[in-house]
Amino acid sequence: MKKLQFLFLSLSLLSFLVFIAGGRHSGNAREGPSIQEEFVSNEVIVKFKKGTVRALIQYGIDQVQGKIKTHQGTDIATQEWDPELANHRSFPADPYLFHIKVPGFIGTEQAEYILNLNPNVVYAEKNYIWHETVNPNDTYFYKLWGLHNLGLPNQGNGTPDADIDAPEAWSIHTGSASVVVAVIDTGIRYDHLDLQDNIWTNPGETGGGKENNNIDDDGNGKIDDWRGWDFVNNDKDPLDDRYPYYHGTHVAGTIGAKGNNNRGVVGVCWNVKLMALKAGNSDGWFTNSNLINAIDYSTNKGARLSNNSYAGTTYSQAVLEAIYRAQSSGKLFIAAAGNDGVNNDLIPHYPASYDLDNIVSVAATDHFDNKAGYSDSGPYSVDVGAPGGTDLTEDTTYNIYSTKLEPDSYRYLDGTSMASPLVAGEAALIWAHRPSLNWWQVKNLIMKSVDPKDSLFYFVNSGGRINAYNALTRPTPNLPTAPSNLIAWPFDCDIKLTWTDNSNNESGFEIHRKQGYVFHLIGTTGANVTTYWDYELPPGHYYYYLRAYNSYGTSQKTLQQGATATQCQ
Repeated sequence: MKKLQFLFLSLSLLSFLVFIAGGRHSGNAREGPSIQEEFVSNEVIVKFKKGTVRALIQYGIDQVQGKIKTHQGTDIATQEWDPELANHRSFPADPYLFHIKVPGFIGTEQAEYILNLNPNVVYAEKNYIWHETVNPNDTYFYKLWGLHNLGLPNQGNGTPDADIDAPEAWSIHTGSASVVVAVIDTGIRYDHLDLQDNIWTNPGETGGGKENNNIDDDGNGKIDDWRGWDFVNNDKDPLDDRYPYYHGTHVAGTIGAKGNNNRGVVGVCWNVKLMALKAGNSDGWFTNSNLINAIDYSTNKGARLSNNSYAGTTYSQAVLEAIYRAQSSGKLFIAAAGNDGVNNDLIPHYPASYDLDNIVSVAATDHFDNKAGYSDSGPYSVDVGAPGGTDLTEDTTYNIYSTKLEPDSYRYLDGTSMASPLVAGEAALIWAHRPSLNWWQVKNLIMKSVDPKDSLFYFVNSGGRINAYNALTRPTPNLPTAPSNLIAWPFDCDIKLTWTDNSNNESGFEIHRKQGYVFHLIGTTGANVTTYWDYELPPGHYYYYLRAYNSYGTSQKTLQQGATATQCQ
């Protein structure tokens, strides 16, 4: 580890050395890092004590080889600085407050550290960067309390800031047309005036103006699928016909209605590409075959993620395998938890309850930041909360406003179907801002950046409601590599676990165990450990998986392994 050595000369001609070295964060290793600080590199703001003499101020700044930035924009060396000259001050109102520029090999954080050791310094801090909040000019933005909740009557008189901090996030990024989100639903009104600019078109079918040439240009078995596909009717027209809700169109608007276009509503992403995949019919029914085909289409056609606002209680191995294929291709799968008000840990609702790492299962919150009464939940199987509306009454200001069938129409709906696209939009926004992240890093950012809520603590795994600004400003996760080769060895009423440690940056390992429906975290180990004993178990069969963890989050889980405990001898 590199160390920087600086020679400090006191006025009494005594000298000593200071060594600065990085170290592990002391504290709870399970807590994630704080929100990422944004600041100007190689600059520090430092306040000296009132009455500090000129020589001591110069000495303190020289310790970090700093130059003084004046309020007129010039840089001066300490030898040139004259405290009697007003134009030499960094801040005219305070002669003891200095804006310092330091060399890159010292850097902001080291300079801040050294200056704060100086007994003549009141404080030294980074030159932090702030952002304006960005409110778009879309006509009905004021109705979108899930994005920006002011607690107004036209927002249902909810709790201010019970929202995902969208304007704050938009001050950093508003989305990118390079990110494709598959909307697997009842279709999309793709010519809606608030959606048409953000509708995906198939580059394999649109080249050379061949949109409707009756030829399968990209060779995927679907003729003229230039703006998606209708898997219900097996044709090229994925138009939403789900009367009267127009469910897929509503979902699409929440993800990516065009932003700042002086029209209607705005999606979480002002700019994005929405892939229209019609897998649900006019009655809102989705068949396994249509879902499998739609999921695989989205995987093969380059969608970074899909939104899946549908649910049922029947397990399908074939659907699970399609989602796993998406995971293997690096795709996220955002899924609505369901609207039956049950615990999905005990009564699973699919596809949200499939135990795959690339699924983000979403519960609905209301305009007071409580879990909506109708929303399914589950501290193991449901990941996050997101605004979805208060109850199942339509056209009320405390529900979610978005696009409808007619080219310039809108309506309120609610449900976890409306919460899921907010998370899909957040994921797309993260990828627009940091396109090099993989799907597991994006999921960790979504989970770790929530606003913790007591009302959600026992209902969702993350314990909170999503916050897009937090997700964009949180440090890029340096996640540990997943362990492998997990084996469960039975020894009467004890079970020994062994595994291979594949990571060099883990803080330890989580041990998860299931007997019955749900896995529970039963213990942790330290770093570089490859065994764990689960002692004195009641007779029965148990399943286990592991994750490595560090301050950024967790690794993907290992394959599950089972063993049977018998009576203690």
